[in-house]
Amino acid sequence: MASTTTELKVSAFLAYKFTAKGNRGTTLLTILIMALAFVNLMFTTSVFDGMGDATEKQVIDTLYSNIVIEPKDEETYIKNPDSVVKKIINVPGVIGTSAQYVTGATIAYEEQSGAWSIRAVDPDDERTVSAIPDMMIEGEYLSKYDRGEIIIGTEIAGGHGGSLEHTSLGGVVVGDTLEVTFTNGVGREYRVKGIFDTNFIQANQLAYVTEKEMESVLGIQDMASQILVKTDTKGEEDRFLTQFVELGVHEDIKPWTVYAGIVATLTQSFDALNALTGAIGFFVAGVTIFIVIYVSTVSKRRQMGILRAIGIKESIIVRSYIFQAAFFAVCGCIAGLVIMFAILVPYFIKHPMVFPMGDVTLLIEQKAVITRSAGLIISAAIAGFLPSWRAVRETILDAIWGD
Repeated sequence: MASTTTELKVSAFLAYKFTAKGNRGTTLLTILIMALAFVNLMFTTSVFDGMGDATEKQVIDTLYSNIVIEPKDEETYIKNPDSVVKKIINVPGVIGTSAQYVTGATIAYEEQSGAWSIRAVDPDDERTVSAIPDMMIEGEYLSKYDRGEIIIGTEIAGGHGGSLEHTSLGGVVVGDTLEVTFTNGVGREYRVKGIFDTNFIQANQLAYVTEKEMESVLGIQDMASQILVKTDTKGEEDRFLTQFVELGVHEDIKPWTVYAGIVATLTQSFDALNALTGAIGFFVAGVTIFIVIYVSTVSKRRQMGILRAIGIKESIIVRSYIFQAAFFAVCGCIAGLVIMFAILVPYFIKHPMVFPMGDVTLLIEQKAVITRSAGLIISAAIAGFLPSWRAVRETILDAIWGD
């Protein structure tokens, strides 16, 4: 045990001497390259994580909230939704509920028309579960007793540079009148009260009217197609589902993830891209360290021969180069984190990247930092081992006097 400790100390001492006595410019350049390699690894990962997080946030904030309560399989509507809300509204962590009617409709304006989904809500309740009331870009949001008025997303309105401009109504503005034909055959005319833009294509294809307006269209009262439930945390939906069932909610209760197939697809794609870019990044970093250590072993060939001649084990010399390579990697990781948190993260907070799922900033997770740092250090250690192991395999005389 004591001899092993001594050998490690000798290896560390040699690594220090090799680094301290080496060319400072080369040392700084190597650390800079390691830092850039680490930034490249973390930047790609944090962008993908940011895109996934933005998509999840949009699904929760603009489509389904955290939990969706639907009618039992054999029923079309939830009867007396207020009784369901009373059971769950006081559960710790529940911060809002919104009972909604959801139906399809054909919306027409002049020569343009299309089929979209219309949700009917109590505007006051909707504000507790959705961010759409704060995303109006023209006009204003609905009021509780509005009749004959509708708000629509930009993908329906058109004229706002949306992704589905060719299927939109071609440029509807606030004050225009839309002809709406519901799936039950009822037709109504609605004045456009507002237009919203969520930066999320699925939410921007929705239209909203008031609950009372929809009840007059459907000829029913005190029912709901679904109840959205907003909680104070994401990721603990199963706990709330269990509590709701225990409180006597017998309707079909599902977390938002059930409706977010796009999130699962994106996550799988991002994981594959992350793995690919990570492998390439580690390889590039490893090659860089390999070249640096190889050049060092060639230039210090005679010194290593002398060290071996005076009794220093080959394993100690090899380990010293592994320590040196790991040192470069650790310094690169530290410098890379400084670059990320001091420069890149603040910049993208002020200037987020615009994607179809919304504004994306860099999301740096502790797990990603640990795995990328460990991967970079391991790659560097392997790259430090190979040339040093090759260098100590030649005879002592060849190392000292050359071929």
